[in-house]
Amino acid sequence: MKNVFVFCASERKARVNFCKTILNPIAEAEVLDCFPTEKHAELLAWQEEAGGFYAWGIRPGKRVLTMLSAIQAGDCVLGFFDFRYQTASQLVGKAENSTFAERMWGGNDWSRIIFITKPREMSVPASNCVPYLCSTYRGATRIGARRIEKMVKDFGTVQEFIGKTFGSLNEAKQIRS
Repeated sequence: MKNVFVFCASERKARVNFCKTILNPIAEAEVLDCFPTEKHAELLAWQEEAGGFYAWGIRPGKRVLTMLSAIQAGDCVLGFFDFRYQTASQLVGKAENSTFAERMWGGNDWSRIIFITKPREMSVPASNCVPYLCSTYRGATRIGARRIEKMVKDFGTVQEFIGKTFGSLNEAKQIRS
């Protein structure tokens, strides 16, 4: 685990989607129906590793492409709203699929998709995590190098920081990074 990625569910519609595809697993058929057959083996491996299908869509943009290319399987993924960290999980895979985005979230704006392990629910005030994490966000964010360096300096590893701050990452098996 080298990165920490934070996604926001600040708006009302985003909270509905958060409940639908983060707090509750997505049915296998709903996922597989949206992807080509040649992607099914990889998706099913992600499902096995994650303890179900849990996903979040991210709007496209130049910053997003750079951010998504930097995060890797095993990195920490935090869900954030109401100035609190609400879920913690690990990234299992990334995909791009406008059909899946439309079906899950009612629009293809969220066609860049992250699949994560079964999230651990929590409610940690952002103020408790400063200076390692931000106190607020505007959209999806990869935590910057300086903050990651401070985590490593003070805790030894990013994983140790996450464990001490949020507890066990998830209920599914941990991904080896």
